[in-house]
Amino acid sequence: MNSQLLESHHTNHRADSLPAETSQDIRFRFASYGRALIGRGVATTLDPQQVKNLGLGPAARQLLANQAPGSILAGVVPFDRSEDPYLFVPQDVQELSMREMAHLSYPEPQVTEVIGEYNTNFICAVGAAIDRITSGSVDKVVLARTLEVFAAQHWDPEAVWHTLYQQNPAGHSFVVDLPENGGSIVGNSPELIAGVRNGQLTSHPLAGSVPRMGDPLEDQSMAAALSDSPKNLAEHKFVVEHIAQALGSVASNLLVPSRPDLLPTGQMWHLGTLIRAELNQGLGALDAALAIHPTPAICGSPTTVAQHLIKELEPVSRGFYGGLVGWMNQDGEGEWALLLRSAMLNTNRATLHAGAGIVAESDPFDEHSETAAKFRTMLCALGVDTAESRV
Repeated sequence: MNSQLLESHHTNHRADSLPAETSQDIRFRFASYGRALIGRGVATTLDPQQVKNLGLGPAARQLLANQAPGSILAGVVPFDRSEDPYLFVPQDVQELSMREMAHLSYPEPQVTEVIGEYNTNFICAVGAAIDRITSGSVDKVVLARTLEVFAAQHWDPEAVWHTLYQQNPAGHSFVVDLPENGGSIVGNSPELIAGVRNGQLTSHPLAGSVPRMGDPLEDQSMAAALSDSPKNLAEHKFVVEHIAQALGSVASNLLVPSRPDLLPTGQMWHLGTLIRAELNQGLGALDAALAIHPTPAICGSPTTVAQHLIKELEPVSRGFYGGLVGWMNQDGEGEWALLLRSAMLNTNRATLHAGAGIVAESDPFDEHSETAAKFRTMLCALGVDTAESRV
């Protein structure tokens, strides 16, 4: 999260610490670059019927325009745009320094079982996808698999969120509590889909990745190999060109670097390109994110064909995984990240997703290993010893 963006945001309430007695009311947490937005309570939610009538972006802007000054819209948008989002206006919003929360400590979770570490169904699905790609019916498809982690007690979303932030402060750490005892979505996304401040739009798409190594020399060797990989560079270029073209409908004066940078997270190296543009007047950060979503990096290409193949080959719906998570204020400023490196927490069950981009040259076992590396961010935060994990 851009700290200047947060400083320009007018919240209903500001504080440098979070009163423990009010933590039960918290429904939204979003932290990055040392700052966090904390949303308490629910003033109103975005009506799915209004979304169907007006479209998601216009409905969101209309709802915000009718709220008290200083309000924000926060929540999640699913991977499948035909499903309902969960977006709401918190009753009260705080801006916090994460430094003030560094002293907080939480009990270690007692993990009792991990299910799905080695997933033969995923390997078979990747093989089926490669067959479709070589037949020419689709160019690329992103397939995901799931893990389930059980604990001896109920998961504490705040504790997991805090641990994720400590692991990767440069990411976008989030918690969204879903209504009707739907559990909580918690994660730390490395990928900013759309951030807006003073009409200036930034998007930081990622495509192409390799696992981090414990040995510094091996780690740098992996990073260098990724930076020079023709396969990963071609995949990344395709995603960036797709996003730049999509942003042309909502922005102007795009600045797109000719070569990606290397972005390290706790478990992965990624290729990333920081795109800058001027957002068209009257639009907001959510409009920009929706113009891009879903990208080829989370879905595939062509988009519609890849979405149909995902529904066919993935055994369960992704829900909000691979969707958008973030916030927007009444001036259209805000941040929307790709909902990755996440888990759905419900009582003592945590459900994790991780995906990999499948192309003609893919190997099913290598793709399984890539998803295993991506799982490690959440597994570490949940207290699973990944050094002994079979993934």
